[in-house]
Amino acid sequence: MMTRPSSRKGALFPINVWPPMVDVLTLVLATFVLLMIMGLVSQRALVTQLRERDAEMRKLQEDKARIERRLRAVATVGMFDVEGDKVILQGEVLFDSGSDELNANGSASVEKLAAPLKALIDAEHGQMVMIGGHTDDVPVHNARFASNWELSTARAVAVARKLVEMGLSPSQVVAAGFGPYHPRVQAQDDQSRRLNRRIEVLLVPTQAVASK
Repeated sequence: MMTRPSSRKGALFPINVWPPMVDVLTLVLATFVLLMIMGLVSQRALVTQLRERDAEMRKLQEDKARIERRLRAVATVGMFDVEGDKVILQGEVLFDSGSDELNANGSASVEKLAAPLKALIDAEHGQMVMIGGHTDDVPVHNARFASNWELSTARAVAVARKLVEMGLSPSQVVAAGFGPYHPRVQAQDDQSRRLNRRIEVLLVPTQAVASK
């Protein structure tokens, strides 16, 4: 006599899997919430940085505008040109051709510039005066200077020394020669070359040109 095997009743999942699944879902949800929080924090930090940079930019623009106004007050009408954030002195007013020695007119011009320039730099903490020498594109022909680069540097140093002689601190003045490589206008004739022969006086942040 054959006996029919008895069927066993059993659940589809003999082990209760719901608690582990709930734990996994909780972990996924917690991770998602954490990522959302991190995203919000990062977004707020980015907004804060943008606002800070915007404030810094506005301050720089205000500082630049203030310095330009003061430079215009420094420049005597008819003696100097003011272009943007710099005072421009024409080279032939200051020096004889091919020379780095201030002539009588040049020495008098720098002396008149010195006092108001000193007052300006004393009022603008963290700034110093840069004297930039520029020449035209005609090569220099003398035994003293190998090129216009050396001539422009020597002229800038001569103006810087005169300003120091008139009361500016050497730590407040820096001299640089640019030769013919940064013309004010395109060199086409004697008039345009005249405009390119110049000394530029501008204020620059001390930290940009000095270690402290």
